[in-house]
Amino acid sequence: MVTDTCEKDKCPFWMLTGNNERPCPMCVKVSYVPPPTAPGQAYLVYDCSPIRSLLMLQELSNRLVAVQSSQEQLRNETVWVQIVAEVLGRNSGIDLSSFVAERSRRLKIEKMKEFALPQEGETGKEDA
Repeated sequence: MVTDTCEKDKCPFWMLTGNNERPCPMCVKVSYVPPPTAPGQAYLVYDCSPIRSLLMLQELSNRLVAVQSSQEQLRNETVWVQIVAEVLGRNSGIDLSSFVAERSRRLKIEKMKEFALPQEGETGKEDA
């Protein structure tokens, strides 16, 4: 269940308003509808903007750490695959270094074509 982050008794922003008739400038009403597992139940949450912003930043930070970790695992697995391919290539008599060099050369040529100026008669746009 979603809980409110606005605590009127402890909030300095709420106390600055002086009376309870005016709403706190930092308080935001948010309507929350949970996933289809609990149909028909909607919640109205009173959020303190600074607190909710910090909670969201923490969640984004945690996700970024998880993405970085998975990316590092993928990099490590890629290095392992390269080592295995090199060993298999050596054992079978295939020269993988020339294959890799040729592939790299072709990729560089493709990149250069992207930045090349259009030839005479070409507009750079394809005809529709």
